[in-house]
Amino acid sequence: MKRHTLVLASTVCTAALALTASACSASDDTVSGGSTAAGSAPKDDGPAVDGGTLRIGLDRPFTKLDPAETALTSMPLMILANALYDPLMVNGDNGAVQPYLAKAFTPNADATAWTLELREGVTFSDGKPLDAQAVVDHVNRLAKPESKCGCAADAATIGAMAVNSPTSVGFTLKSPNAAFPSLFTRSLGYVSEAPAAADAPAVGSGPYTLESVQPGVSATLVRNPSYWGAKGHADKLVYKVLPDTDSRYQSLRSGDADLVWTETPAQLKQAAGDGLRVATGPGSTSTVLFNTKAAPFDDPRVRKALQYAVDRSAVEKVVYLDQGKVSDGPIASTSPYRIAGDASYPAHDPAKARALLAEAGHPDLSFEYLVDSRPEGQQRATVLQQMFAEAGVKMTIKPQDPAGLGTAMFQRKFQVMDFVTSMFGDTDTALASLYAPDAPYNFTGWNSPKAGQAIAAGRGTVDPAQRARSYQEAAQEVVNDAPMIFLTENQVGFLASARTGGLPDVSRRTVVNVSPAALWVKK
Repeated sequence: MKRHTLVLASTVCTAALALTASACSASDDTVSGGSTAAGSAPKDDGPAVDGGTLRIGLDRPFTKLDPAETALTSMPLMILANALYDPLMVNGDNGAVQPYLAKAFTPNADATAWTLELREGVTFSDGKPLDAQAVVDHVNRLAKPESKCGCAADAATIGAMAVNSPTSVGFTLKSPNAAFPSLFTRSLGYVSEAPAAADAPAVGSGPYTLESVQPGVSATLVRNPSYWGAKGHADKLVYKVLPDTDSRYQSLRSGDADLVWTETPAQLKQAAGDGLRVATGPGSTSTVLFNTKAAPFDDPRVRKALQYAVDRSAVEKVVYLDQGKVSDGPIASTSPYRIAGDASYPAHDPAKARALLAEAGHPDLSFEYLVDSRPEGQQRATVLQQMFAEAGVKMTIKPQDPAGLGTAMFQRKFQVMDFVTSMFGDTDTALASLYAPDAPYNFTGWNSPKAGQAIAAGRGTVDPAQRARSYQEAAQEVVNDAPMIFLTENQVGFLASARTGGLPDVSRRTVVNVSPAALWVKK
């Protein structure tokens, strides 16, 4: 396995009994991917330049500036969230979780109780202290149903919270969770004061504050004069929502934007020739979901047949243009829980696919495939359609808008659907959230007692080697029973103009998390 030593060290650091500032801490620029374990320092940029306006193109709209807003803490929009709110914990290289505003996050022996220690002297932008009580208030606010935060399911795993001191919070969990700190890398970790009104932003402690906003359209931010850490380089940040993939890329080429998000392989391949800079990491996995609660996909033989029908290498070459790699299960190739040589995924075999379908009584299987309307999604669906046809299966492609696709997924109103996610960048979260019987994102409805027990065993131990073995057992059960088909691990991240400085190395980041405070505009 590549980078075996680094991955092993990351595992030990992530799952150590004490996540402390001295042992496994993030430097102040870990969010940006600066000069420590987060990534190498930018090359050939020269000295940082202060001043000017940094213009950033976002790939999706936001309805409000509040960590409770799920879209705001999605990976492409974290570059906006990081400007307004500092996270308690951050994702480092190879899936490691490290302290940021936190100084330490320490469990008891069985990971049922955790103590969070905060940095001293941190304040919100309105001057109020970001202390232990603020953390408790924030978690309580996001846990309420009216917050509509997707993180409410994570907050529900907490049995009780206690303020031990101004800089110390105690958490008592309802069940053991050795990966508890990972819950504080996004919404729960972006500690904020409640908005003053329904349409007002939450008050954060980040390096920038809001000057003006048009929800779903744009936002302008200025430096936070009372920021506790190193100030941002740019005087002003201007964000514009540019949902069309091609238009967003052209805005960068024309000079209307300095930085944009991309998940499009053709753009990654073309960027260098257009004089653009690239900062991407393996932060996305493409898969296929089955509704295992409805016939015929309640029969594992039918699911296995379609698994055999897919040539993952061909999907990667045709759709991702050799910019990614084949995925072989829910433990990503960069995961600290990866065990070399243990991955076992069925090889492409259309003959076996036909035989299994005949055995299951579905030699002429047909179904609808839900997919979004983006070009890469449509191309992926077309390639799969051709592969399934070789096994005698008729697949009808049914494009959906993002809202419709999300509704179908959460209400399980689908037969088979396209699913591209960053969740597999954090193995602890992915396994517990997607495959446990009562998991909040068990979209497939799959229920395997064996996998559930293995996941619970992994989350219940602070021994990283034992957790890896338990997770591997669960992952193999996922592959064997096939509630989903794994396709590819993909590069996602940012493209920037040549005049943008400070762009970090995020090539080992399974969660591409960049702070705009570390970037500057060359003059």
